Amino acid sequence: MNPSKLVLRPLPALLLGALVGQLGMAQAQQAPATAPVAAPAAVNPGTAKPAATPTVAGTPVDEPKKPAPAPEQAGGTPMQTVTVVAERPAEQIDRSTYDVKSEVVTPNASAADVIANVPNVTVDQDGKVAIRGNQNAQVFVNGKRSAMFSGQNAGDALNSYPAEALESIEVITTPGAEFGSEGGSGPILNLVTRRVRAPGKQGTASVNMGTQGRYGTSLSGSYVVGRLQVEGQVGVMRNVFERTGYSDTETQVGSNVWTTHRENTSRTPSKTLSLNPTISYNIGETDRISAGLNFNRSLRDTGSNEYYQTYHGGAAPYEEYFRSIDRGSQATVYQLALGWERKYSATEKLNIDLRTSGNESKTDSWNRNAYVVAPPAGARPESTNGNDKSERLTELSLDYNKRISPAFNFKAGAKVGRRTGESDADYFNIDPLTGEEVVDFNRASAFRMTENTYAVYFSPNVRLSEHWTMLPGLRYEMVERDMDYINQGNSASDSTKKLLPSLHLQYGWGERGATVTGAYSRRISRPQPEDINPNVQYVDDQNYSQGDPRLAPTHGDKYELKYTDTWGAVNSNLSLFREKDSPLLGRFLTPVPGSTAVVSEAVNFGAKTNDGISWNLQYKPSREVRLDATMGVRRVTQSYLATLTNENGVNYSVESERRQTTPTLQLRLNYSGFEGHTIQVNGNYTGRQLNGLFESEPNWQAHLSWSWRFAPQWTLRTSVRDLFDSNVNENRQITETVRQYNYSEQQGRTFMVALSYSFGGVSGDPSLRNNPGMFRGPQGDGPRGPGSFGPGPGGFGPGM
Repeated sequence: MNPSKLVLRPLPALLLGALVGQLGMAQAQQAPATAPVAAPAAVNPGTAKPAATPTVAGTPVDEPKKPAPAPEQAGGTPMQTVTVVAERPAEQIDRSTYDVKSEVVTPNASAADVIANVPNVTVDQDGKVAIRGNQNAQVFVNGKRSAMFSGQNAGDALNSYPAEALESIEVITTPGAEFGSEGGSGPILNLVTRRVRAPGKQGTASVNMGTQGRYGTSLSGSYVVGRLQVEGQVGVMRNVFERTGYSDTETQVGSNVWTTHRENTSRTPSKTLSLNPTISYNIGETDRISAGLNFNRSLRDTGSNEYYQTYHGGAAPYEEYFRSIDRGSQATVYQLALGWERKYSATEKLNIDLRTSGNESKTDSWNRNAYVVAPPAGARPESTNGNDKSERLTELSLDYNKRISPAFNFKAGAKVGRRTGESDADYFNIDPLTGEEVVDFNRASAFRMTENTYAVYFSPNVRLSEHWTMLPGLRYEMVERDMDYINQGNSASDSTKKLLPSLHLQYGWGERGATVTGAYSRRISRPQPEDINPNVQYVDDQNYSQGDPRLAPTHGDKYELKYTDTWGAVNSNLSLFREKDSPLLGRFLTPVPGSTAVVSEAVNFGAKTNDGISWNLQYKPSREVRLDATMGVRRVTQSYLATLTNENGVNYSVESERRQTTPTLQLRLNYSGFEGHTIQVNGNYTGRQLNGLFESEPNWQAHLSWSWRFAPQWTLRTSVRDLFDSNVNENRQITETVRQYNYSEQQGRTFMVALSYSFGGVSGDPSLRNNPGMFRGPQGDGPRGPGSFGPGPGGFGPGM
């Protein structure tokens, strides 16, 4: 870009000017705009530069062009072209895409490890994902929801899903009508799996070792010939999870305060098998069929030691004992996806997707208590308990795209799905004299839920003028639920019907594809199976959980104003956002009568407004150095009903508010100044935040990774997770009857080293598909401009 042609664009003027048309005046002072190129092909020396193409928010005005033929050497042999991928994340009008292939990650790393490096995304110790602090985030796989990453076992699934299976990660903060809200009203994190399409045979074999007996091995590769493409990954790894913590709980019982102090340490070695094969075949020039399997099984053996001390208002302990727990568990997550794509023309296609997924776990525990002070009701020296949980989801979806004209892209679809969730928990006290197992009905639960979903949506992409693009959307969802309270011998059912609108409006200008995007969407979050199970479920001796089938869903409205631009070597993405949700779904602590134990009850309460600003900067002063920084501040205002007591001792309720300002910072530095070497440092900080009725203390951690390609086919990689051993979770809840503080440390500093060997290679031109016809063209998984009709997810380029 010629510096003499630059027009200074202060940020406040940009945000206002984009809405009132002042940028059109600024544009007139510049040279004619050229199309922003996300993935330009290499140009031969001496070749004339092509003429500029007018753009609309990154969308060419003319019809999509066929890929240019490869330049030829002497003798007519095509030369292999080189594709240069833009450093800037691929900004579409409704999402941001982050390439994770450049991450310096050991093969033992999980998807949770990689996700934590994505701007505005955090993952806690249990694998729970939050986007801009919103813990109601949904995790999709290739644009569709999956039972693999939903429910109470979602964190375990994310912690065991291999990072090497991922191609990119999409962050969708204001979901449009294309995405259902059956699984929640929050933002969406879409995991895009690796889909290598280069012809030939290639693969990578890796082995790795780490501290405390961690190790693993994996094999990944692809085979592409003619119309056939086969690829996949298989791996085995052993990991170790450690946790140390304590909690203090006070319960108000009349005029007395009862207290409990609990300490716990645990160590969990786990072995995991992962298998992720994919096969696709091009039938003729218009059809493609595909099948993909994601399978992950983990076996865990946990040894825990706990210490309990309770007081019932007196100076001497009411109960004091040590507990040792041996727990065995196995978890299986899977997804089978079948797809068929028909391309009627270069601008019209139909996708049919059938997938079934599941998340299943089985846990059995053997508990032994050694008493220092036994309670008056008698000791419980030995007990066993088990918990079986499963969630299954089957969905059939249809998506249709047709480009009616250069200014109008028609997109619509429909879906029908069935989801089942089931839990079966039991608890037995063992008689110390006879060894007989006696069931404790107060700690047993059996519950099943069935959910049927029907949805249709319409979401056209409309170019309003040379600079304006609009993506409106309308989605209709109908959800029917049946609930069986098995151990109570009764059942219930309900249904909801909702019309959910969305709108994305974008203004684009300039040679570098600067944009301002305004977005709005309405979402709905329905209670999860664990939230509507009315049975009291045992967690540990001092904590129980209970749901409520009468809970109402949460309705949310999301607003966002986003500005993206490039200044020299700096890519910038600035977002202002607001989220309004009501009524909220949360957990409220109440005391168990006659006990120091507390119940975490699922409740509806109040409303929440989350206002914030996020600024992501990517600075690449040279080929060797890259710095990414994401800074954010959000302000949560949350209302709830508080219980007060008047001068006569009578309780009454008033609406009260809690407020919390949370700063966040994410930093990443990549350096590759030494040949064959890449060093990456990541740091994340999250300030004090309000999550429902709990307040969490600040948390920070740093990670270091190093990759050394010491030979063409050999790579050595190392990583140190939680470099300063700082990953600590602290939270508290204060109500009128219960005050609880929790402290937890997990894992600590871990070190891994991996050795990888690559074999095989690419044949032919990797920019071309493996067969002629309408599937021939640029690879469909690359970045594209906002609002584009070009290749990429949601566009008309190849790829599913």
